[in-house]
Amino acid sequence: MQQIVEKTINIFDENGEVTFGGWSKVPLFEYNKDNYAAPKQLTEKDSYFISSSEMGFYISVKTVGSELAIRIILIDYKTGEIVRDSVSKKLWLDPTPLPQSPNLGEFKYTDKRVALTITNTIEGRYIKCDFIDFNNIKNLFVKVKVNNIDGESMNIIAPFDKNHKCFYHKQFVPHFTATGVVRFGGTDYNLDENNSFVYLDWSRYCLARHKKFQVLSVTSEIDDKKLSVNFASKVGNNRKGSENCYFINGRLNKIGRLKVVGDDKKTDSNWEFSTADKNVELQFNPSKVDDKILSCKCDDLTVVFGKLNGTLMNDDKMIEVKDINAHMIFTHL
Repeated sequence: MQQIVEKTINIFDENGEVTFGGWSKVPLFEYNKDNYAAPKQLTEKDSYFISSSEMGFYISVKTVGSELAIRIILIDYKTGEIVRDSVSKKLWLDPTPLPQSPNLGEFKYTDKRVALTITNTIEGRYIKCDFIDFNNIKNLFVKVKVNNIDGESMNIIAPFDKNHKCFYHKQFVPHFTATGVVRFGGTDYNLDENNSFVYLDWSRYCLARHKKFQVLSVTSEIDDKKLSVNFASKVGNNRKGSENCYFINGRLNKIGRLKVVGDDKKTDSNWEFSTADKNVELQFNPSKVDDKILSCKCDDLTVVFGKLNGTLMNDDKMIEVKDINAHMIFTHL
């Protein structure tokens, strides 16, 4: 049974174990990392997707002990061009940790080709990146401020029944806009508060073994309403709270059991998402350019870009979702 959490609670108990599950509309799960007995085994990942009608920009930074993985993908929605590049390194010293607070902290990484900084402040989050010969084509320059706006978020904690040292914690935060520029070669994609959409996938977890994972993510506008969607495969014991949800104008609509039909082995597969009460009936269809699916593989993840159609219930009224930009991510946690 889904269990909403309404008070702040530590994720790890005095033994460094996770023995409860649940979800909340605001960040109430305290990531008391110092209580965990093996902090170098923790996977910590911050992923942003920043988009406008012209482009989508995905950046993900993941650390596990001394291992660092950076994934960056840029799609031009008008031309269908997709470029991507990545960094995968095992450092002599542990990498700079990702910010643990939304209002404080900074991540930095620099090598001969890449200089990346992600800074969290009270005013907003700043992403700056210089990437030489991105995708072995042109230089990539990013200077973006991610601005907070009012809205709820999806926060879950899922334990593992047989191993309380394992857990899965995620925040899906869609209430942002962006200002700044993403520049690839001579093309500028300018972002402002009126044309941009942003979501943050903030994940912290420790699993006993790698797990196949897929997620449908959307942040867009429909009928003068802001729509965000997060539908994902099961990780851990999520009987008290899965991460499946959607947002209309910043208000969270939680989903219980979600029926999913699709083939994760085929990038050209269509996907269907529905609930028994018919509050959700959505279809994701990969987009094509010159009969080729708009998808890309970036190291350990594959992203498929497409369109979302169907219907969603909002305040007892059915709203139509028609041809909005969406994407699905396939990877291993």
